[in-house]
Amino acid sequence: MNCIIASLSRLTVRGKPKLLQCNPKRTIFMRALSQSVVTANTEMKTCKSKNDFPHKMKMRGWHIHSYGDLDELTYSDNIRIPQIKHATEVLIRIKAVSVNPIDVAIIGGYGATLLNVMRMTDIEFPLIVGRDFVGEIIYRGIGVPKNLKLGDTVWGVIAPHSSGCHCEYVVQDSSLITNKPHSLSNIEASGILYCGLTAWSGLFLSGNLGNKCRTLRQQQYPNEKRVLILGASGGVGTMAVQIAKNEKATVFATAASDATEMLSHLGADCVIDYKNENFLKEIHSNGPYDIILDCAGYGPKFVSKIECDFGSYVTFSSPLLRNIDTYGFVSGNIQNAMSLIEDNSLTISKKGRGFVKWGYFVAMQRGIEYLKKMADQGKLKCVIDSVYGFDNAMEAYQKVKDGHLRGKIIMDLS
Repeated sequence: MNCIIASLSRLTVRGKPKLLQCNPKRTIFMRALSQSVVTANTEMKTCKSKNDFPHKMKMRGWHIHSYGDLDELTYSDNIRIPQIKHATEVLIRIKAVSVNPIDVAIIGGYGATLLNVMRMTDIEFPLIVGRDFVGEIIYRGIGVPKNLKLGDTVWGVIAPHSSGCHCEYVVQDSSLITNKPHSLSNIEASGILYCGLTAWSGLFLSGNLGNKCRTLRQQQYPNEKRVLILGASGGVGTMAVQIAKNEKATVFATAASDATEMLSHLGADCVIDYKNENFLKEIHSNGPYDIILDCAGYGPKFVSKIECDFGSYVTFSSPLLRNIDTYGFVSGNIQNAMSLIEDNSLTISKKGRGFVKWGYFVAMQRGIEYLKKMADQGKLKCVIDSVYGFDNAMEAYQKVKDGHLRGKIIMDLS
């Protein structure tokens, strides 16, 4: 930030921009940029929390310098602390973070082609992963809403193409954070937003859970929505069960038998053991469904095994990023279109079948506010599998990579 201001100051005389030999539009742009940066910087200097900022401007964190296996992940206490660049951003001291399967996948290079396009001019390496967190605001730009104060404990989420939060400090736009729900501890809250927003987007944006129009399934069951969640015992699945129940849906969940009690406690009306030899028959006998949400990694092809009627089959295991990684941006997207058409060709020829859709994590303020409201009302819980210290991050990553979790993996930085 100071480097930017210093550079801009060389273009000024007595507080006014020099009239260099350049396009007038550029002169206007440089004047506006200078004013915005200086203003934001002043706010940052005068608004400081009780906790002193580290003088060395360095922090601890886990990062990678190339894609590969988990052994690419290295610890450092010499990572440069990020700086606020926009008036709507805040600097947050991290207290707790979660480890998600997407973090392990990104370390392995998953989605690198598209994510690098989205990063634009940002440097790819060293790369810090981590998507959701709880922390304390220690600096704020002047454009940050007044309800987000210095010293506030907030929860937030980071887009996949941005530098992550498995470190001591992170800069984030204020639109993707809110005050942490009081009903949740730091550990609990840190494990909700990534999985919660993934489930929320799958159910609402892709599955149209909030659509009040009557459907074929509602003609048979006029007073309810019926949602089948495949792989309901994981992070996304447990969030999906609670969100669907919050919308007064009848929730059917698939999981191993040892997760039945947990899912029933979260609100599932019926839990189907996926290890049972009559697994598919039970799915069929409990149908039809308005939404089938695939959190188990079955993928689009699994829809061919479902014999009952449904409105939408939403899977989070789409080939989108892998196709782009394999074929490039243009050819990969052509392949994606062909794959989606092929997937839907399995269902559109059968009466009573809906569409196959690809679900994604979406970092959206509306979704964060929805989840916060649920938490404030005591309707949202985070199922914790294990909690690790920050120094034991490698164990946490390995646990996620091994799979078959019962809830979230959390790292405690407090």
